[in-house]
Amino acid sequence: MFNTQTAIVLIYTAVLACNRLAGASGAALQKTAWTEICNTATEMRAVPALAKSKLDKAQGLVTEYHKAALRLLAIASASEAPNTQKLVIESIAAMLESEAGTAAEQVEALGGKALTATAATAAVYGGISEFLTLTTAGISGTTGGCLSETDGGDVLTSTSQLGSCAIDKELTLSEASTTLQTTFGPAGLTTLTQANAKNTGSATSKCVIFAAPSGSAQKVFQTSTTAALAGGTIKVSTGTPNVQTNHLTTISSAGGTAGAKLIIQAHTATRGLLAEQTPDPTTAVKNKVKELAAQPKLATSVAKQLKLIGEEGSQNDLEKQAKEQIKDLLDYGGANFDSKWQALIDTKIYDGKSDDAKTAKASSITITKELIQSVLYYRNKRQADFLRVQKELEQKKNDCEKKPQTPKCDGKEKTECGTTKGCEWNKTEEKCKLTEDAQKDAEKAKQEIGKRRQNHKHHRKQFFCHS
Repeated sequence: MFNTQTAIVLIYTAVLACNRLAGASGAALQKTAWTEICNTATEMRAVPALAKSKLDKAQGLVTEYHKAALRLLAIASASEAPNTQKLVIESIAAMLESEAGTAAEQVEALGGKALTATAATAAVYGGISEFLTLTTAGISGTTGGCLSETDGGDVLTSTSQLGSCAIDKELTLSEASTTLQTTFGPAGLTTLTQANAKNTGSATSKCVIFAAPSGSAQKVFQTSTTAALAGGTIKVSTGTPNVQTNHLTTISSAGGTAGAKLIIQAHTATRGLLAEQTPDPTTAVKNKVKELAAQPKLATSVAKQLKLIGEEGSQNDLEKQAKEQIKDLLDYGGANFDSKWQALIDTKIYDGKSDDAKTAKASSITITKELIQSVLYYRNKRQADFLRVQKELEQKKNDCEKKPQTPKCDGKEKTECGTTKGCEWNKTEEKCKLTEDAQKDAEKAKQEIGKRRQNHKHHRKQFFCHS
């Protein structure tokens, strides 16, 4: 029987239903979906370490080129080999120094790429961390929530259930990953795969964030929209709404989604950083020397330098000399290059630190300062040797530059001839002549002068070639 009491009950029920409809919530995220987001966060956190590794190797190549050039300069300066061999070594050193300049420019360019990738991925990680913190910070019980404990199950009731999800953690430069190349795939991010990320079981109406849009104070979205949340990892669209994570599998199609710009930039920048080749510095230097040794221009360059320091011979003759030395030192970069290169850099030079000019294998000296000191030691020693020779030559200038002071005997009378040192009267020819001893002394003096002049020229050439 319909009465007033029944009417009151029906009205109350209708009002309650309307209130529930107005405040209705959406589905929580499936565990698979938010776990993928956590995995993506872990990968984003690893990009700074990747950037550091790339930059360290690139800078290491610059340093190794410098060190290799210094080693060769010290080896050449310490050598007593012919000028041609020294100039071959010095020419390679100069070319390595040029390579160091090119490598330094590459470091600068790489630095920009590393900064962009690091900044973009850090921003994405921040967005993920903030979203997951927001949806878990105040959870209690199963009345409401946005993360499912299991796919199709109820919502999380404790943050401890997030397990190892990397949220609200400081970024480091050491947290590396071996799967970045796979994660940041050619087409998009491979860690996010869910076409439908919504709970379809116990938590289908417990998350206010994913509630259907309407003009209500209880709704996050007041009208239908398409936007990316959680650092761009979640796409919300249409009025239902649809919730997915696979929108970045083909990242080129995500450009028009609000909130996706940073994660797209993170993908592009990280792909670019991964593509940067940063070879092992020691191997790269060795390969460069091998390449230089095989190039004809090395012999041409050495021949021109020989001409400049006054070596005799045509360009072709001097190039032939240079090629012989390149063959002897480095086998033109051929089958015996490895052993010859090792033998060359194992040449003992001043170690750059001891007070008694102690020597060590050039390859064992790894501190730049010590290599510089070794080069300076040999240059200073050569300068000192040159100055010492010059001083000796100055002290003996009269002997070296003037004619021998031989007695003037010719034309002297018999009486005067007998009283002049180094002269004697020749009875047969009836005239004054040099004694036999005086003649020997004059000839010996001429030979000594010639020898000293030749040594002086040699020392000057050696000094100006390697100073």
